[in-house]
Amino acid sequence: MNARQHLKDIALTMGLPALDFDSNGCARMLFDGKVAVNFESDEVAGQLHLYTDLGELPLRGREAVYRALLEANLFGVQTQGATLAVDGSQDQVVLSRSVLVEELSLSSFSQVLEGFVGCAEYWQQFMADGAGGASSASGAAQADIGQRPGAGPYMQV
Repeated sequence: MNARQHLKDIALTMGLPALDFDSNGCARMLFDGKVAVNFESDEVAGQLHLYTDLGELPLRGREAVYRALLEANLFGVQTQGATLAVDGSQDQVVLSRSVLVEELSLSSFSQVLEGFVGCAEYWQQFMADGAGGASSASGAAQADIGQRPGAGPYMQV
């Protein structure tokens, strides 16, 4: 199955009209009126890219925000396998994830999308709160999204 069919199937499953890529290979779905997930098809690589803007970097305290984002990226535990990054040209924090189209089923695509949207909601709130208390945000993220290695069933030497 190709990315176009996966996109149509997921929209129909959600009770939405058929969704298709535009001439640039892009599409967008809005979840709960606040998380706009962009889909971009890379047919050559056989991948479907998902991404969303989470908010603008604050003018102050960027180092703490960067640290929180980097800590969250560690092993993808606090990002549901997605990646947090900064779009330097826009000063926006972005969440992205790429999946191989040939490995997707409707069920796995639904799970990826659900995890991605949930993660995006968390990090959008983090950014909306002014990335406030970024130094304590990584602890909150661990509790809400997952635990980092060393806090769970991992051997420490």
